[in-house]
Amino acid sequence: MSAFTGTGTMIRFILRRDRIRLSVWTLALVGTTAVTVPTLDEAFPDEESRQARAALMDTPTGVVFGGPGYGLDDYSLGPMLVNELTASLLIALAVLSILHVIRHTRAEEESGRAELLRANVLGAGAQSTAALVTLTLVNLLIGGLIALSIIAFDMPVADSLAYGLGLALAGISFGAIAAVCAQVSEHGRTTSGLSFLVVGLLFMARVVGDLAEQGGGLASWLSPFAWVQQTRPFVDLRWEPLALYGAFLVVTFAIAHVLAGRRDLGSGLVATRPGPVGAGRLLRGPTTLHLHQQRGSIITWAIAVALFSFAFGTLATEIQGMLEANPDIGVILGGDVDDAVGGFLAVITAYVVMAGATFGALSVLRVWSEENAGRAELVLSTAVGRAHWFGGVLVVATSATVFIVMVGGLGLGLGASVAIEDFEWVWRMVEASLAQLPGALGFVALTALVLGLLPRLTFLVWLWLAYSALTTMLGALLGFPDWAMNLSAFEILAKPPMDEFEVGPYLLYLGAVLSAGAVSLVGFRNRDLVTA
Repeated sequence: MSAFTGTGTMIRFILRRDRIRLSVWTLALVGTTAVTVPTLDEAFPDEESRQARAALMDTPTGVVFGGPGYGLDDYSLGPMLVNELTASLLIALAVLSILHVIRHTRAEEESGRAELLRANVLGAGAQSTAALVTLTLVNLLIGGLIALSIIAFDMPVADSLAYGLGLALAGISFGAIAAVCAQVSEHGRTTSGLSFLVVGLLFMARVVGDLAEQGGGLASWLSPFAWVQQTRPFVDLRWEPLALYGAFLVVTFAIAHVLAGRRDLGSGLVATRPGPVGAGRLLRGPTTLHLHQQRGSIITWAIAVALFSFAFGTLATEIQGMLEANPDIGVILGGDVDDAVGGFLAVITAYVVMAGATFGALSVLRVWSEENAGRAELVLSTAVGRAHWFGGVLVVATSATVFIVMVGGLGLGLGASVAIEDFEWVWRMVEASLAQLPGALGFVALTALVLGLLPRLTFLVWLWLAYSALTTMLGALLGFPDWAMNLSAFEILAKPPMDEFEVGPYLLYLGAVLSAGAVSLVGFRNRDLVTA
């Protein structure tokens, strides 16, 4: 029996198991592209309006989320699509690819299912190979359909194919990063945190390089986020940067294969430190036990958000430099450096809140994992009450979400303060993060509410999170009406320091969060458990 025996069977199994999940991802990403192309064409129908948009894309915020800005001198529909949409598509592909690889590798080992499968006629490398093959197929399908959707609007065929292929290769690269990280830790959540940390650093490298030098500096060339845009589709097409993806994938897959051969099934290269024989006083209650179980994930997410925030905060000097070099940008942003810096940092704060919301939802979803594994039934068969156990989960998820969002605000403030030597920004950004905090806590409350009443509808949480994130990033661009914007969890509240803080909506939002949490406790007490 070879190491790849049974790979074909595993590929069919994964595709069948994830047929709905992968179909939703594909429709969402391809549909977003198909809707964006005509929307951009209608929103900016003439040269004057497109060049005004190009001026906005030449601002610091535009560079961060748009890239090096090829084609701004003649801002036609093609360059506009690449600059406006690529970052969002790549972030979504990164999430899809990382979660897919971990779901079918590390999570299978952690649950014990991998050991059961390996006890039959299944090669040692079959599961990981099947995960990467299916990931490749899905990314190529998404990239191909995106290319076809662009071609359908009479865009150049070669440029469209290059763009779609670049997106697909980028998505596969993010999955390859997750495959390497899966060899390090024996826990799926830690692996996820490490993977997103690496991808976040690569995104930051692209941003630093694009801000440092027009067209992208050395730092951006070190990141897979940059290579798809460096092909310059619809401006000056060149295929050579796509070869970097090939080299990256060969090296990364080789590293993952070598590392996999150096560990035992179910273990990680970094061994988990054994705990004490007896539990301390702080581990003799449900809440502290939940906190102990999630401490690694909380620390990893907090470090990743802190590094992300601090790095973006230091870009405040780049904003000042761009304003000095191009006074027209100052007119576009309001004419005041503090206003421009504040607007930029307010946008980044929204991303910090998104990270906190994602972690909060994942933290509460541990309840569902514990139920399906049968551990919840064992715990609740003792003297531990349902409300006590479920309430402990909510306390930990809420506290961790608050901590992560505040760490992000502190990182932004420290980065900006160090860069422009004005430490007043530390407190301003902590205040800004707290002002948007209910947006993150809303997902803790929604996840708890769904688990308390209808636990099989947890996909609704991710649908709202995806909608909220896409609306915040692309809603204004796509011309969403006010009611559609207000359905986003991140658009309901003001965004200091760009906006004035409003007490009324803030208190109403917190009241809704608390009410949902209370209803979820009652629902969990009254519903049947999912037993193993």
